[in-house]
Amino acid sequence: MTNQEINVTATCIAALANQPNSEEKIKLLLASLFVANKKTDFGTQKNTESSVSSKLFFTQKEISKMATTFKKVFIANGLAAHVIKKKSGKNSYCYEIRYRSNGYCIIASSTDLQKAKEKFLAKTTPGEIEKYRLHNNNEASDIFANIFEQFLVYKSKSKVTPKTLSDYRIRFNRIPNSIKEERISKITSIQLSEYMNTLSARSYEDMRTVFNSVFKFGMALGLITINPVALVPFQRADRQVREALSEEEIERFFTRINEPRFDKIRQMAYFYYFFGLRASELDEETRREGDFLITRNRKRKNGKIEYKKIPIPLQAENLIDWSTPLHRTVRPVTANNLFKELLGEGKTAYNLRHTFSTLCQQYVRQEIVEIWIGDSPVRLIAKHYTHFPDKFMREEMNKVIFPIPELEK
Repeated sequence: MTNQEINVTATCIAALANQPNSEEKIKLLLASLFVANKKTDFGTQKNTESSVSSKLFFTQKEISKMATTFKKVFIANGLAAHVIKKKSGKNSYCYEIRYRSNGYCIIASSTDLQKAKEKFLAKTTPGEIEKYRLHNNNEASDIFANIFEQFLVYKSKSKVTPKTLSDYRIRFNRIPNSIKEERISKITSIQLSEYMNTLSARSYEDMRTVFNSVFKFGMALGLITINPVALVPFQRADRQVREALSEEEIERFFTRINEPRFDKIRQMAYFYYFFGLRASELDEETRREGDFLITRNRKRKNGKIEYKKIPIPLQAENLIDWSTPLHRTVRPVTANNLFKELLGEGKTAYNLRHTFSTLCQQYVRQEIVEIWIGDSPVRLIAKHYTHFPDKFMREEMNKVIFPIPELEK
């Protein structure tokens, strides 16, 4: 270390010594200086706070590949960024490095401090740094639309699915320009309430989520100190209760499904009826392996990848064309309209999922059905400790009798 770096470090240690949880903060500071050469174990350190923040210093060698313009301001800033150590599990921590100064907003994180530094440095290279520069015009840098774009970039780097990002964009596009083009610090709770009160119950709930997320992001950037959404009442929209098809409706379903105008959705309908799939689960990853249908469970948070393995019902063998692609081949809007016509007024494809669940529960235990449809089991033992063998699952599915009226006559 140079004399300048030693003097800066000594000053920081002296300042941290008078703060709460000073020992942990000083250790984090020292670990940031020597992380490239030595691993420091924080696992046994007892924290009185959920997170600890400190200064993180970089060496001249580490910043050698930084973009020239950014390197100058970074050096002038003392070759330092902020590092936050926070719990990410029972016995693990996450290190988040932040640099919010001189018109830049750079955030990098990892469960390993050295890897977090590497990610941070990668974002400062000539080809990447401009992605993290705030708008040059100070009057425009905190415009709500600009903050939303930064928020979307930040979310895209976390465990967020493309569909979630698309939903954020769709909802943002519906926001009036009077809010989009306003500085984030000038937007009031009354302004938000007046707009949201014009929305339907479900749109109100969704839009409040978008606003809340972006304003929290603005607070993290230091652009605002109060979230105006906090004063906007939360209103949960009523969910439509889906019902299983009655015996008469099942008979009508099998009678009409063979009509030519339902050719496009016939295969989809069979998958919903015999396997209880969600529409989003009938995709390119859906496949047959032996006596089982394999598909990804799309009802998992934070991008968690999990697959369902569902025994193929005996009644489905001859109805489904296994030689053709198993994924959806028709546009969602077209499919939804055809299903409404097929099933009758007030019914959608989701009613077939409820029908599958209802039929199965008449023959096998509830926790078995929950595994097949991909919901979180009510019982903890079924969710975490029970792993049924394929033979057992096959035998359980063989017990289920799916009504197929046209073949029974």
